[in-house]
Amino acid sequence: MSIDYLELNAWHKRQATLLYHVASMPYIKGLVERIDALIAFTDGLLEERADLDTAGRALANWRPIDTAGHFSTYAYPALVDFRENVVKSIALRSFEQYRTAGQDQCSRMLDEYAHQMIWASREQEDEFRHLTESVFRYAGLLSDVMYRPSTLDDFSFWSLWQEKKHLFPRIPRFRVRTDVVGVSDQTPPRTGVYVPQEDPMAALQFAWTGGFGELGSTYTLSDFGRLALDRVGRSGLWSNAAGLHALIGEPIHRDLPDIDDVDRANVSLAPSAVSREGFEGRPCKWYFVEMMNDAYEDIDGSYAGTASTAACTRPHRMEAGKRVPQDGWWYTPAQMGSRRYFKKDDRFPELRGSDYGNVLWIWSPDQSGPKL
Repeated sequence: MSIDYLELNAWHKRQATLLYHVASMPYIKGLVERIDALIAFTDGLLEERADLDTAGRALANWRPIDTAGHFSTYAYPALVDFRENVVKSIALRSFEQYRTAGQDQCSRMLDEYAHQMIWASREQEDEFRHLTESVFRYAGLLSDVMYRPSTLDDFSFWSLWQEKKHLFPRIPRFRVRTDVVGVSDQTPPRTGVYVPQEDPMAALQFAWTGGFGELGSTYTLSDFGRLALDRVGRSGLWSNAAGLHALIGEPIHRDLPDIDDVDRANVSLAPSAVSREGFEGRPCKWYFVEMMNDAYEDIDGSYAGTASTAACTRPHRMEAGKRVPQDGWWYTPAQMGSRRYFKKDDRFPELRGSDYGNVLWIWSPDQSGPKL
């Protein structure tokens, strides 16, 4: 049986890159290295400052909670437990099981038992908190990807791309496997990244087969989100703060429940405000996104590439027999040289004598007419 390989659009390629990066073994091992560095720093700090406990109690009226000994007994074990949880997560990947990092539990323990570090100098306390915040941010990204059900949307990925794009002067090549199909609320057939079948603005997800890794609903643009897309275009969505600020300031949008006067008073808050109103969850069918070994493509560093708004709002693959959603050039992998121009509301044709299976017509990246 031949396999229908489809190509991701520009922003879906960025999403797949980020998901496979965060889900990779090097990433989670990097988390262990960061926790080890934090524990080593804390060991040295406790060794240096523990002798002050006696003097602090005698001369400065320290309570038990103010001592390095109290920190060692109640706060320090949270760091060790955090590390052990991540190491266990690495081991579970042999069974196709993935988990969140557990940084929230560690953070709560530190907040409760290390809320003040009188036994340390101000510089040492600041360094400890800087290191923990850095580790928790790194771990938090892993947890965001593995959290079930997934809540990642296009704004989440856009924000993350702005932070991480310096890591990717080029990105892996991907191909969409239409023979590997997943369904929302079900365990996927393979561990990896999945793309919604028919919605170019819906967000990708990472899912796994070893338990509690089901694909959820995808988050895609709501009616208000599509209005924002129409106003600022694909390249301006999330980056054009002024355009989005103008949109939420219009009288017709004054009653949106998730946007308040603080958002309307600050231009820089407009993208996040629009994102709160701009998405809705939808169950869907998914295709597996395969990362090709040792194959890469150069990119311009942008999130959305050069796609037009029209390319975002129409389905980019349609079954034969369906009505054409938009004038343009389409092709089918089921037949060589099949690129054809269809008008809106025409019907995509079946292919006589084809043993290809379900015939899909795909929006052509090249919308120019034939060359003479």
